[in-house]
Amino acid sequence: MKIGMLITARLKSSRLPLKLLAYIQGKRVIDHVVERCKAVSLVDQVILCTSPNPQDAPLVNAAYDHHIHYFLGDPDDVLKRLYDAACFYRLDYILSITADDLFFSVEYANRFANQALLTKPDYMYTEGLPLGVGIYGISYEALKSVIEFKNRTDTEIWGYWFNHPDLFRIHTFQARKEESRKVRLTLDTEEDLAFFQKIEPLLRPEDGMSYPALLRAIDKLPEEAFVNQHIVQLNLPSEAIEAIKSHYQQERNQFLRIKAANDKR
Repeated sequence: MKIGMLITARLKSSRLPLKLLAYIQGKRVIDHVVERCKAVSLVDQVILCTSPNPQDAPLVNAAYDHHIHYFLGDPDDVLKRLYDAACFYRLDYILSITADDLFFSVEYANRFANQALLTKPDYMYTEGLPLGVGIYGISYEALKSVIEFKNRTDTEIWGYWFNHPDLFRIHTFQARKEESRKVRLTLDTEEDLAFFQKIEPLLRPEDGMSYPALLRAIDKLPEEAFVNQHIVQLNLPSEAIEAIKSHYQQERNQFLRIKAANDKR
């Protein structure tokens, strides 16, 4: 089985323009993300998935800098971008993160890859980890089925297409209580960046990219350092979520036929 670690990344953010090129401890955000992805030992390829928009060219340069693969796909349809990248690189399983999540857990990513090798779930996700620490896993067949079935092209937030236990084989990794924190670790705003700039100096090189070390660093911060905890995470509008549910309900038999055909691959 060929497993790819796919980083979805664009430079179009309006809340924090060019955020992936911002510096934290002498490295750009995208550098931190790629280095963390390369530390995941059980994946075969790390692939930066961006768009052909000239604005995103610095991300392609970052892929060259780190000697990883890249893919230029659909600017808005993130699921199609992931699918086209999976086809191009002939992947059997995808581990997916966004480049906003520079503190994602390497340990959990390896657990995802190992689970993919063992049982190849259609869809995997974590529960109980701080926002920005968890990742997602999708089988090629499940992704292909959704691509053939979906009726929306704006898929920047795409989990609602897969989180249907009656249609997909789903594996959930439940975080232990000691791994949980009420803290925001995804990069969308100036406050997020300021918070991350307080965390990074507390991470010791000898700890590598250990999630327990990250938690210890967070626990050392004074209360006034948590300047981003009021930020509201963007989500799909409720009507969009209901539209996805309705599409599955109304066209359930069609989807089951599509999935059955793809599962025979």
